Amino acid sequence: MPFSAIRLLQHGWHLLMPSACLWCSLPVQSATSQLCSACQQALPQLPYRLCHYNLLWLPQVANGLKKPAFDQLLSVSLYQQPYQHWLQQWKFFTDEAAGELLQQQFCALLAEYHSAGRNLPDAILYVPMHASRQRKRGYNQAQLLAQAAASQLKLPLLDILQKTRRLPPQVGLSRKQRQRNLRHSFSLSANISLPAHLALVDDVVTTGATANEICRLLRRHGVRQISLWTVAVTALT
Repeated sequence: MPFSAIRLLQHGWHLLMPSACLWCSLPVQSATSQLCSACQQALPQLPYRLCHYNLLWLPQVANGLKKPAFDQLLSVSLYQQPYQHWLQQWKFFTDEAAGELLQQQFCALLAEYHSAGRNLPDAILYVPMHASRQRKRGYNQAQLLAQAAASQLKLPLLDILQKTRRLPPQVGLSRKQRQRNLRHSFSLSANISLPAHLALVDDVVTTGATANEICRLLRRHGVRQISLWTVAVTALT
């Protein structure tokens, strides 16, 4: 079925039975929206124009990330409501609507970043899951975000990172415990030539331990500039 016909069917179905907003449950105004216009406008915002599209310039964020091995951090929001709810619904309860919403918000931020004239990376890659865990869950949310980002920005998506050890969940662990768990947990495809500037995509950055471990691996293979792009970042409280 042609894309235009699909859009027409979506519009007709929306007129008959509009979808409910994923936050307030009132009808949305558009067939392709997951939020009503009021909730979209009420979403928490980060001061990107003040911090030059790099959250490492914000003390509230930077002070919670000890010695980041990445050069730039771009996140849709702090790890707070309603993003916290949507991330948990997508990650732990396979809520596809929440996942679609987060991908939309993520791509909207990247579109703003691009339109502001910021330098784009040469390619995008994502934080991998261990193969057994991904088979159990059925998807890797970081991979889906990276695919959306690559499509939005027309950039190559590199499927070159592997997680070599299955680790216990990182939730609730201290920074030192995360670092100890993650040591030697990732590898790169053999004989791979990497560009100078990469963007690494994940759903949430908490202590930065996972991103730092991957960034150190990438820098050992010649990458000079690394941007970390996530849906949310845990700020220092």
